[in-house]
Amino acid sequence: MRTSDKLVDQIKQDIFTGVLRPGDKLEEAELVERFGVSRTPIREAIRSMVDCGLLETRPRKGAIVRSLSAKELHDLFEVAAELEGMACRLACENLTRNHMASIQKALDECGLAAAAQDTRGYADANLAFHAAIHAASGNIWLIDQLEQIEARINVYRLMPYEVVGRLEVSMQEHNDINDAIVNREGKVANELMRSHMMLQGKRLPSLLKALES
Repeated sequence: MRTSDKLVDQIKQDIFTGVLRPGDKLEEAELVERFGVSRTPIREAIRSMVDCGLLETRPRKGAIVRSLSAKELHDLFEVAAELEGMACRLACENLTRNHMASIQKALDECGLAAAAQDTRGYADANLAFHAAIHAASGNIWLIDQLEQIEARINVYRLMPYEVVGRLEVSMQEHNDINDAIVNREGKVANELMRSHMMLQGKRLPSLLKALES
């Protein structure tokens, strides 16, 4: 793997986990010092991420993490909700004991984080829960599409967890989704996941406005 590709992976991870948030500027000098590389692979990585829409460049500001509009967020969550629901339905059809164990492990981690009001830990466990369902679907093309969408929405998925009581609500929704998958109720699991994703998506525009004020 080229150096610039490794840098892209690391910067993406920073965006996914909220280390870098929408509007944050990427300083070339800081990246050079952090990764111990020259400016050339740094610039290649930035160009690649601008091309895929994760970063944008502005005059006299350089590269920043791209902020999505409320319309873009709604549209992305709408697509994500359909694909996540499909993953649940397919998981019900292809479920194995190993899949069940992986989903349950992530669900248990969600529960521990929610009980401790650990929003960062819950965010990580939430991604693991969804990833376990994706894997259980057995559809590599679906997984690829979900990964591309997650690259754009993951940082925004962290925000609702700051709302009082949201962790507990999210945890109950996860439990209901898991129960439907374990019982192989594909239609129910599909609808529960779609509602879970769109509730979050619909809350984001108002939350973003509150953060800007």
